[in-house]
Amino acid sequence: MFTGDTLAGKVAVVTGSGTGIGVGIVEALAGAGAAVVVSYNSSAAGAEELAARLGERGARILVRQCDVRDYAQVEGLIAAAVEAFGRVDIMVNNSGITEPHSLLEMTPDEWDKTLNINLRGAFFCTQLAARRMIAQGEGGRIINLSSVHGFAAAPLHAHYEASKGAINLFTKASAIELAPHNIQVNAIAPGAIEVPRFFTFEGYDREEWGERIPAGRVGIPDDIGPLAVFLASPLASYITGQIIWVDGGMTSRLGAARR
Repeated sequence: MFTGDTLAGKVAVVTGSGTGIGVGIVEALAGAGAAVVVSYNSSAAGAEELAARLGERGARILVRQCDVRDYAQVEGLIAAAVEAFGRVDIMVNNSGITEPHSLLEMTPDEWDKTLNINLRGAFFCTQLAARRMIAQGEGGRIINLSSVHGFAAAPLHAHYEASKGAINLFTKASAIELAPHNIQVNAIAPGAIEVPRFFTFEGYDREEWGERIPAGRVGIPDDIGPLAVFLASPLASYITGQIIWVDGGMTSRLGAARR
């Protein structure tokens, strides 16, 4: 089990951390001793609540708004982390959207919105965080959020799947280029992780979904956070360019049969 000093002295930036999986990642990193910049685009209330809750436990937290599609805003995010905490050691590219659209009816703007947030944003954050890590001269960790949708497809998600498939190869390419600088780059690929948007799905039933997953349940954000801590820790110093599936066995099964 990780302790409160596993990441002591480290500074992490987590995008899209006002809600969902990002919350679980921030909680885990802060619990392991890292100072964390909680970055959000539209979930201001969630980010502030998270920061207040962790601050009461003694965590060092900075809240910063950032639209990762905007290069200047990402520059400002990295600069704010350095100003507040002196450095950046861990970059978690968690910002992303999932908005189902039919391939035949999808508009160019709908395609661009998903690719720009999910992929363009990860590029901006990776490039700028890596430059900072290189300048510091002590290496670093970059963690991208992929998805089981980067492994297999489902209707209405062509744009989302294109973005996550690209994230997988972007992770590998980045790992190769940044390895000489002692920067490890990996991706976490969640399966069905129950986040607030799940409750907007027509007919969503936790138990019914769980029956389709080998582990017998849907995941929760707390299933993702510990892996982020591991990948950011000294234990993962020889792991880079990997896509790690956290899906309860979804990608191991042929088809979608019940248990």
